[in-house]
Order: sequence, then structure tokens, then C-alpha cells
Amino acid sequence: MKIIAPILLLFTSILMASGQDLDSEAPGKKSWLIPDHMKVQFAGNIGFLSVGAGYLHGNDKLETDLYAGFLPKSIGGDHIISLTTKMTYSPWKFAINEEYTVIPFSIGPYLSYSFGSQFDTLLPNEYPKGYYWWATSLRFGAFVGGRVQMDLGAQQRVKSFDFYYELGTYDLEFLSYMQNQKSLQISDIFSLALGVKLRLH
Repeated sequence: MKIIAPILLLFTSILMASGQDLDSEAPGKKSWLIPDHMKVQFAGNIGFLSVGAGYLHGNDKLETDLYAGFLPKSIGGDHIISLTTKMTYSPWKFAINEEYTVIPFSIGPYLSYSFGSQFDTLLPNEYPKGYYWWATSLRFGAFVGGRVQMDLGAQQRVKSFDFYYELGTYDLEFLSYMQNQKSLQISDIFSLALGVKLRLH
């Protein structure tokens, strides 16, 4: 928990800085250092709770994000801090009215790194050759999902508020399914993530 407090302070500072930037720059301009959006996510294999910030590309269809996540000992058996890079591609959006927009389909990959002496980035050498073939600190995963976006108005510092969901899995879960299809269902390897996204001006 000692690491999460500074992380939350950092993202709060980013949000405040974006507001100050709007006051000092010409309309429609902001520093490239200020992210386009911030996110808070519950679950999804990158922490019990994760906070992130990122940028929009490709006519707002592609997002790149960096998350800091925390998994408490009461849930994961140990306190785990992680950093995750994530890309989200959303090819379609449909406006319901002037306020609400539905993004029905999103897809993307992520790479997560977990901190701690219990994890190895290099393959551990105290075990026989071939016993471990993966780095325990790194996880590669993918997800599909969708979201609903609420426009908060052009004059607001937060341009829109999104609620999103994702169904995701990662490399070891997928491999377990491929090797045990008689005992595992494809639904067994997916987890649900829920999150909110604030798009900044």
C-alpha cells in the first residue's frame, strides 16, 4: 500500500496539471506531456485495482495506456505491485444521442510486469533445465470488450466519462486450456474487468 499512495498522488497531479495547462494555453492546445485520458480499472489480471493514463491515436480509435496495479495479500496471497502497458483498438462507435455514445467492440493486447523477490524475469537457475520455460514476472495477455461514453460538454475540463468492461486472459491460462481441453472450458480462462475512463481536454 505504501507504493499505491504516491501513484494516486501522481495521477491526481496529472489531472490538476491538465486543468492548469488549459488555462495557460490557447484554446484547443495542451502540452504533449499531458495524457489524453485517465483510467481506473477493477480486476482484469493487472491488479485488484489499477490506475492508468494514456494517449489516443488513429482518429481516436487506438489507445495506449500505462497502468499501475495493486493486488492485496488477502486476495493474492501476497502484496503484488504491477506495471502494465496496454493497447486498445475500437473500430466503431455509434451515437445514441448528443450525450451518449456506444463503443460496442474493443480488442487489444497487454504486457504486465510484477515486482517482488518472488518473481523472476530471468529464468530461475536453481531448477532443472526445462522445469520453467517462462519468466514469472512477465505476463502477456489479450482482451475484448466494449464501453458506453457520456459527453460532459465542450467547456468542461473532463471532456467525457466512459464506463467499460473487458473479458481477458493471459498466456499461461490460455496454455492451460490448450493442454486440458477435456477438463477446462474456454470460459474458465477469462476474467472480467470493469473500469472508468476520463477523457481530458
